[in-house]
Amino acid sequence: MNRVDADLLHALGELGEALAILDGDFLVALNAPMQALLPGEVGGLAEDWAQPLHGLASALLAPLGARTRCGVSGEYTAQRVALDARHVLLRLDDERERLHHLQRQLDDREGLLFTSRSLTVSEMGSVLAHELNQPIGATANLLRGLKLRLARRHPDSTDELAALDKAVQQVTYASQIIGRVREYTQSRQPKTETLDLVELVHQSLALLDWDLQREAVHLALRLPRQVVPVQGDAVMLQQVLINLLRNALDALRLDRPAEPLIELELIVDGNRAELRVSDNGPGITPQTEARLFLPFSSTKPNGMGLGLSICRSLIEMHQGRLWFTRRDAGGCCFHFALPVMAATTQPMLEKTT
Repeated sequence: MNRVDADLLHALGELGEALAILDGDFLVALNAPMQALLPGEVGGLAEDWAQPLHGLASALLAPLGARTRCGVSGEYTAQRVALDARHVLLRLDDERERLHHLQRQLDDREGLLFTSRSLTVSEMGSVLAHELNQPIGATANLLRGLKLRLARRHPDSTDELAALDKAVQQVTYASQIIGRVREYTQSRQPKTETLDLVELVHQSLALLDWDLQREAVHLALRLPRQVVPVQGDAVMLQQVLINLLRNALDALRLDRPAEPLIELELIVDGNRAELRVSDNGPGITPQTEARLFLPFSSTKPNGMGLGLSICRSLIEMHQGRLWFTRRDAGGCCFHFALPVMAATTQPMLEKTT
């Protein structure tokens, strides 16, 4: 190998890639990153040099251009490229950073799913407590009225009157239990911190990137270039945005248009920031719109009807507002508005994917 080739290999090594040059079965040269990863003696057998890294010896036998996973957990990718009639360049890519990033994304998604389930259970408990208190209260009043009538008509019916007293006591006890459940489920207050609403949008989209790609949905972003500071709980607000985005994806999946589109627009007006999530799906009927935010009302075949109810509760916890409008070109648009910590001017950053 001549000096020019050695200098080229060294220069390529400055890019951080681990490179080696092979001449048939022999190792000709290693750059610094490769030497640090897999030390070897120039002139020795390439197969012997490759043995310490699991799978690399087999990769040396793969066809030119093929990418082969190496390492115990596949954390490296090996690829051979012909330099000339004799020499082959071996490139070893370290996939650990990419795998670590992917694992973080999976962990974030799992954490979001766990939080979603926790919030759903909490909201379900609150809704059930509210809904059950009404019939329980009505039952208690009916029992008390029945007791008064029985006492007037048959004052000697002590056994029946005692039974009604016990029934009222049991109903009252049930009401107290439900009250404690409701108090517990409503005890979760937002963990207040300063958040950038623009960054929150990007983080939420990163959790749904695979879904957007799988459904081949065009994503149009219109976001301010500068920070939009709000006070709130990042997990709760992200849960709202993820839920709205998933609803949009479900709508596009249900009745797919020729060019499915989701638009996210963030508008800052004085001390208020409004985020709009819209889609060009089939839209909803006026009858469905009237029940959108009611608990246990859903347009999905297997839906529980708690998603939008929870979202509205979470936004209202942040002194905000969540509402729905119809998109002029067809489809749905959900808005939520939050107080902004300081007035912000907003040159818009438009992006379409």
